[in-house]
Amino acid sequence: MNALFLTLISGLFYLVGLIAYKFVKHKKELTIAAISCAAVVILGLIIFDLLPELIEINNPVLFVFVILGFCLLFLIDKLIPHHNHNHHKNDEDTKEHKARLEHVSIITILALSLHNLIEGMALYSIGLENLHSGILMVVGIGLHNLPFGFQIAGVKNKLLVFLLVISAFLGGLITFFFGDIDELLQGIILALSLGMLVHILVFELFKEIKENAKHLWTIYGIIIGILILVIINLL
Repeated sequence: MNALFLTLISGLFYLVGLIAYKFVKHKKELTIAAISCAAVVILGLIIFDLLPELIEINNPVLFVFVILGFCLLFLIDKLIPHHNHNHHKNDEDTKEHKARLEHVSIITILALSLHNLIEGMALYSIGLENLHSGILMVVGIGLHNLPFGFQIAGVKNKLLVFLLVISAFLGGLITFFFGDIDELLQGIILALSLGMLVHILVFELFKEIKENAKHLWTIYGIIIGILILVIINLL
């Protein structure tokens, strides 16, 4: 049940981001720190957990599924509009901004829900096999999800928001009811997850870090990410 609980936690980060958007003044700084922290945690997860596990399985065919996972997320990402985390003063007060935000947010929620469904299946499988790896994955993915909570803050359809929050949990439930997974299928899910995480790391997180490399909050996020890795590895 711990693995299933992790899938639920990953979706709750959207709610944290949504609430933070309403109450936190320094939205840009929070976003930069969260993204930098997520990059460090996911990089650590890939290098120290997922990649060694995949190598240990010793099946070269699985690396084909790493590429497939990368390409799968690339295709899903095409459904998600490019998002700009920068917020300008009084932007939220204009009718045009609110209408555009609502439209973009709805499309984003639908695309992310599909992505999270697959991600939830992977998270459950990894958490079931290795709770340590599952915790690292949920922290990294959760921090990556946090800024999207800012983007869905303008959505009035609460049912869509609820769908997004529980989508990873639904993926976990599907895997839970599917029953026991043999070693080959576990390896395939692990490989797909690795490919998706590499895509997130390279095309989203590293890109954002590069654009904000000189920002002080980038350094804060990296330091926090390193501390999270150390603490989790000591558990």
